Amino acid sequence: MGIIRKLDKETIETGGFNGITQKRLVVHPYYGPGSGVRKGTWEGIGNLVYLSDSYFEPGIETGLHPHQHIDVLTFVVDGLLAHQGSLEHGVNVNALEFQVQKAGMEGFMHNEKNTGDVTTRMLQMWLLPQEEKPKASFRIYKAEKGKKVRVYGKEDNNNTQLELASLKENQELSLQQRSFVYVIKGSIAINSEHITNGHLIETENVSIKATTDSILLIVFEEA
Repeated sequence: MGIIRKLDKETIETGGFNGITQKRLVVHPYYGPGSGVRKGTWEGIGNLVYLSDSYFEPGIETGLHPHQHIDVLTFVVDGLLAHQGSLEHGVNVNALEFQVQKAGMEGFMHNEKNTGDVTTRMLQMWLLPQEEKPKASFRIYKAEKGKKVRVYGKEDNNNTQLELASLKENQELSLQQRSFVYVIKGSIAINSEHITNGHLIETENVSIKATTDSILLIVFEEA
């Protein structure tokens, strides 16, 4: 089937809060955050209800805030974020690290702050848990060049799977199922179409070739 649709983040109005600039690519009308710009966004796939691409200047922070009955996933693309809150307080999430925080039934409080001296770029995703009585938890993965890492899904008893693919130039990847693919860094080709960073695409049954070193977020359903 190939590419079903495509969204360029630069076509979305810039939103944000507390000095954070943000593009919201996925916002579910019911489960997404109540503030910020929604024009041009998609509603999501499976249990993914929110996806944003944000920039924190040095010293900028979200402020301490709560989450409950939601799984909050964060990928630091560049820079670093100091994680503060009720789960693993004091941990730094560095560039190319992927953090999974599960609110569980009890919920959690957290603050994300750029304590470095360069701009931090961060992706954040929210997913609805499927577990009957989920427990709060925290874990971190590291992107590995040339590899695809499953960062969320089966081990969380969730049908919605998230993978982080860090592809070398000319490396190829096949995706059979309907998927959302976000080009975080680099550029890819699908058939004869060239797709650059900052594009979210919906695909099915495609072969992807990295035309430069690239990092992709891949979201799909797997029963």
